[in-house]
Amino acid sequence: MNCTLSDKLTTDFPQDEYDSRVKRARELMEAENFDAIMVTGDLSAAMNYRYFSGHLPRDYQSNFSRPHVMILPREGKPAIIAYVLNERDAKITSWVRNIRSYTQPFTFQPVYDAIKELGLEGSTIGAELGVDQRLMMPVLEFQRLQENLPSAKFVDASELLWEMRTIKSPREVECIKRADEMNGQSLDRLYQTIHKGMTEIEVAKKLVTLMIEEGSWRPPHDQIIMNSGPDWRISFAAPKDKVITTGDILFIDSGCVVKGYWGEFNRMGVVGKPTERQLKNHEIIRTIVQKTIADAVRPGVKMSDLTKYLVKMYKSYGLDYEVYKSYLEYPFMHLSHGIGLNSSEPPFVRIDNEKPLKPGMTLSMEAYLKDGEVYGTEEDVLITDDGYDILSEKFLDNKLYLISV
Repeated sequence: MNCTLSDKLTTDFPQDEYDSRVKRARELMEAENFDAIMVTGDLSAAMNYRYFSGHLPRDYQSNFSRPHVMILPREGKPAIIAYVLNERDAKITSWVRNIRSYTQPFTFQPVYDAIKELGLEGSTIGAELGVDQRLMMPVLEFQRLQENLPSAKFVDASELLWEMRTIKSPREVECIKRADEMNGQSLDRLYQTIHKGMTEIEVAKKLVTLMIEEGSWRPPHDQIIMNSGPDWRISFAAPKDKVITTGDILFIDSGCVVKGYWGEFNRMGVVGKPTERQLKNHEIIRTIVQKTIADAVRPGVKMSDLTKYLVKMYKSYGLDYEVYKSYLEYPFMHLSHGIGLNSSEPPFVRIDNEKPLKPGMTLSMEAYLKDGEVYGTEEDVLITDDGYDILSEKFLDNKLYLISV
């Protein structure tokens, strides 16, 4: 299954992938009594829009003022409203044939015209109004759309959208796995070439170069969170102009993208010879995550129970309550988050989430240990029909990378 990147303007996947998505969406619309769904995207973010249409608005700049809209009826053909300079790309890269364009500034009018053309002016239309969703159009224009369609009802479609996106197809999984390979290969090469005296920013620049060499070149092509030394406290921060020196622990949480799909996980290294405490703590946190995956991850397991098993693993090492209390006390740290078109998306595996794991979910499972320094580890996991697959498995070992002095 080929998920390599290319300059050729085509849909991300073959037509049958989109046919399957449309079929699932219409089944869910039927169950929710929606007549249509409306998904949006601009030049900064277009996850749902790309998911259904196959069209990615040009991605080499961030611009919040040029929305794209796709309307998918429960019956009949869909329509796209595209910014005029992207109309040609939409026609080439999307399977949707009914494409109309507009020039700036964006107004509700072309969306209103499309809804009228589709015969949906008196319908219930699901939109990106709820949990972890964003309606990528000006609020006032959305309000004007509602005012000019008094018989239409716009309702929250977030549950429908996440029901679809949390369960990945084999093609989506293959892209996440390839992104993990890029990330793992880049990290492996990085830790063998960096050295004492470099700054975090210099390390990050080197990592970006390696990611591009491995194939993750199209923006956004990477995610890099970095902390070094004994004085950081899980502050997921951008790299700083800070020199790494002998004895420093270096934490890198990074990710790559293939066809919009993220693969991301973290790995650690130490500058020079590690201490016994550093080796022990790193081994403990790696073992906690690996055993939690091996012993507790399978379809049907409640997310709350999976979190309880993680806490049990912490307790088995006699670790202080302060180390794992964030999983047990409000606002409840997640053990795992979903990965897909977002590097972090639902579902969130937390002690207060009673929903079960389902086949097709892709999760990034992570845990941390504070002991003067902070130790962390993470793996990307696919829930299968009978268990799990670790998508980052090629790079699954207990290695604490040794950084040259």
